[in-house]
Amino acid sequence: MPRFKRWLIIAIWIAFPSTLTAQNHHNAWLRGTLGVPLSEKLKTDIEFQHRRQNGFQNMNMLDQNLMFSIRPWIHYQYRSNLKFSASPFSYFSHYRIIQDKADNEVTANSEVRVSIAEELQHKISRHIYLLNRNALEYRIFNSPQPNITRFRTRFGGQYELTGHVKLALFDEFFINLAGTSAGHIPDHNRTGFNIEYNVSPQLKFDLGYIYLVRFSVPTAAGNIRSHENNIFLHLTYQLKNNK
Repeated sequence: MPRFKRWLIIAIWIAFPSTLTAQNHHNAWLRGTLGVPLSEKLKTDIEFQHRRQNGFQNMNMLDQNLMFSIRPWIHYQYRSNLKFSASPFSYFSHYRIIQDKADNEVTANSEVRVSIAEELQHKISRHIYLLNRNALEYRIFNSPQPNITRFRTRFGGQYELTGHVKLALFDEFFINLAGTSAGHIPDHNRTGFNIEYNVSPQLKFDLGYIYLVRFSVPTAAGNIRSHENNIFLHLTYQLKNNK
């Protein structure tokens, strides 16, 4: 436990100064997941998310709403290192990213999303793993904008510091495959790190930081629309399998 506390303090110390510099945006992502095992290889999750953002001309990452969502997942552990997942229906409520005072008054936009994913974990030494996750999403909006098919791929590495603590670095890139113009094919990129702490076999939490770059149509001035600093906290509780 003392070693975990030291790593937790280091992670917060690294992450928070980044969120207080003169970047464009500062967000807090909160997520809770309840896992229900169905069999040895099959389980389901119900995931709740709430994201907050800074207001106009401030850096308080808890100031305004950014997103709410509820998403069920079905996971199939095909092999010990390979998992397939599907989310047949999820609901998102998106608020405008606040870059102007008027953005506070814009009504939230809702989205229904269908997702499939595969996740691969490759052990390269006793404590080090390479991780890869690929997912395909179909996004249905209630606004006039067309529905979007999006592909996302994440590569990273994980180090088991102790039996309870894991450290991870990752990069995830998002590409729009259909529903947008050619200039909007690159969507955004996330680069981050996190600390995973297993409190018990049923309960764990992840604390981390993500630096996010959103892309726009390329112009003479470049193709970066915004930069975002995100602190995230994920809590996961896994029910016991009594079978």
